[in-house]
Amino acid sequence: MLFYVQMRWNHEGRISLDELWEVEEEEAKHAQETLDSEYCIGLWKVAAQKRVIAIVDSPSAEELDREALGRLPMREYLEFEEVWPLRDYLGFAEDVKARYRV
Repeated sequence: MLFYVQMRWNHEGRISLDELWEVEEEEAKHAQETLDSEYCIGLWKVAAQKRVIAIVDSPSAEELDREALGRLPMREYLEFEEVWPLRDYLGFAEDVKARYRV
């Protein structure tokens, strides 16, 4: 299942900038692994903001929760602003054509 995930860095007053860069370096390694495994379909840093956006292909909401709260190196410093399940548009279009009747 695809999810749109929008995260914001929430580190102010919690760690130094040097410590943030160390944790972010670990996060970058983790990001590469998730992109290589295709768990994460795309990952973007929003220019001039402390925000990251990801499209994640997780088998379930439970697995996404485990990844977000248990495995991400930045988990202590990320605020998950938006998490939306995504539906394939063409599947939606087929339901529209059938007027949602099975």
